[in-house]
Amino acid sequence: MKHRSLLPQPIRRWLPLVLVLGLASALLLATDQASSRRSVPAVAVLQQVSTPVLDDAVRGMIDGLAEKGFVDGTTVTIRRYNAEGDLAQANAIAREIVGGGFDMALTSSTPSLQALATANERGRPEGHRLTHVFAAVADPFSAGIGLDRRDPLVHPPHLVGYGSLSPVEATFRLLQAIAPHVKRVGVAHNPAESNSRRFMELSRATCEARGLELLEAAVENSSGVVEALQSTIARGAEVIYVPGDTTVMSVVDSVVATAAKAGLPVFSVTPGAPDRGTLFDVGYDFHEVGLLAGRTAGDILAGADPATIPVGETSKAIPPRLTVNLEAPGYDRTRWRVPDEVLRQAKVVIGPDGRHDQPDAVFAGPFDEPHDPALR
Repeated sequence: MKHRSLLPQPIRRWLPLVLVLGLASALLLATDQASSRRSVPAVAVLQQVSTPVLDDAVRGMIDGLAEKGFVDGTTVTIRRYNAEGDLAQANAIAREIVGGGFDMALTSSTPSLQALATANERGRPEGHRLTHVFAAVADPFSAGIGLDRRDPLVHPPHLVGYGSLSPVEATFRLLQAIAPHVKRVGVAHNPAESNSRRFMELSRATCEARGLELLEAAVENSSGVVEALQSTIARGAEVIYVPGDTTVMSVVDSVVATAAKAGLPVFSVTPGAPDRGTLFDVGYDFHEVGLLAGRTAGDILAGADPATIPVGETSKAIPPRLTVNLEAPGYDRTRWRVPDEVLRQAKVVIGPDGRHDQPDAVFAGPFDEPHDPALR
């Protein structure tokens, strides 16, 4: 026996459409409510590898955002990514960030900058690119991301940040003030990194002008750094230099250990933990570098137009800093001497009686005049 519907024929005809429209309205309402609940912006932070420098920069970025009122978990959600030194993984993470519904991304290191800039270019249409703020980049103008060294306002409208090129010439002047007898400097570097290429260009020119021989060894990844340095030591290196190279910096402990076995000290253009074993380091406090980027990111989240913000130079905002470790492996007091005027300019000095912080110290240089050969 067939049951007849109690609903009139016209209603039965339109009922499926009414149900579909009702379901759609409910879905839109739920989406709107979810959107209103996520009233805070979502920010991704990408760094290439874990090093004290890049970790400090990321910490500074987060602190800079907080200074502008964007506190993680309260007024902003921040998700951190780390490529662990793998370029392929960095590219994959960058693509995930670009398609992940974030309002902004920050990057720490040149490889991370390039990975995200490329993913942003390929993964989103013009006019809908993800806002991107970068820091802990030695020379962004050589990174191939659309910047113009002659005009800091020439950059993609969604992309801005800070370059942090450490003072290479002043670093080598300092080396010669401490050890005027040194003639051969060993260095490992990854030519695939644009930041490393820039540092090496400046290092070669400086060494040539100052009568130093730069013994180079190229590497493709961090696993080749020790062998590369050993080759420079075999060729007569008297000291080991660490440029602004992410690959080499990721294994700086191995660099120091390798040099120490040969009785050689290490110096760098990348300040990190003062007691990590390098004799001296000249460069920027990367927490302060990250602060600059975090504050800029906060301004943009608050409504500033990134297209109107010039690409910044860290050197114009904060001075470089010097750290000295008189207990560093390879520091031979019969051949090396750190002059008093150098020690006075160091933010941190580690000596036989421990660590001494000098927060008001400013690295000024240069150190061109010969010094008393008395030993320290």
